Amino acid sequence: MTRISSAMINANALQHLQKAQEEMFEAQRQSASQNKADDVKGYGRDTKSLINIERLQAKGQSHLDAATELNLRLSLQDAQLGRAADVIADLKTQLTEALALDDLSQVSALMSGTFNDLKAAFNTTHNGKYMFAGSVSDSPPITAANLDELAANPLTDAINQDGDVLKIRIGDTRVVDAGPLANQAASEIFNVLRDMKIFEDGATGPFSSNPTDDEVAAVKAALTGLDSAYGNMLAVQAQNGQVMNETDAVIERQQSEIDLLESLSGDITEVDLAEVAVRLNQAQLQFQASASIFNTIQGLSLVDYLR
Repeated sequence: MTRISSAMINANALQHLQKAQEEMFEAQRQSASQNKADDVKGYGRDTKSLINIERLQAKGQSHLDAATELNLRLSLQDAQLGRAADVIADLKTQLTEALALDDLSQVSALMSGTFNDLKAAFNTTHNGKYMFAGSVSDSPPITAANLDELAANPLTDAINQDGDVLKIRIGDTRVVDAGPLANQAASEIFNVLRDMKIFEDGATGPFSSNPTDDEVAAVKAALTGLDSAYGNMLAVQAQNGQVMNETDAVIERQQSEIDLLESLSGDITEVDLAEVAVRLNQAQLQFQASASIFNTIQGLSLVDYLR
């Protein structure tokens, strides 16, 4: 007759109890984290696929973040370029009306107001950086303090010429311009204002309420320049808008790709909560049963059989 020692019985019961406890704890962990494992090592043959997916996610998120930040910048630039175009259009309207009324006495004030508005638009900052300064974004692109300084110096001294257009990568193969430089977008309109100020301060100025032929001719020349400057500003704004539309499309595409990668990653890492709930319930029942059996065995003694 084969004899089984009580020590073997206890060890076997304890082993079953520990196994039931481990299964219960694992089911509880998966239920809480909703993941099959705590780290990539726990996914076995799927580990390599999971690592590749995570790398693609990180790269895609980097491009998405860059495109989103660029999109905000482009939107702010669009507003300021539109503001500049409106300022030019307003000046043109007011000068035309002044000619019709044969009174140019307010031209100086109109020019000064236009200069200040344009300077404010092109010296706009975003996150502490000058948007229209390109690679030298720590310095304001419009450096002339006022019309007097604009007229007294070459135009290149009034608008910073040092910056290069910023290039932003928004995809593996797509790099776009972050926006126009002030010296590209604003030189024409500031040159018109400079010429008018030089005329006003010259021998045939200033502009008056009873304008001379020279004053009228100067304003008409300015109107021609304003037409060209307005068209240029609209073209720059349109180009900015084109990049903004492209960036919108990139954001949408990158987000779709990230969502797909997250779905693929979830197929590997995420648990079926309904299935985990069933396993957890079974593990708890198994643990309770194993614990009950272990306690019963622990309480057994020879005295129980001799009674």
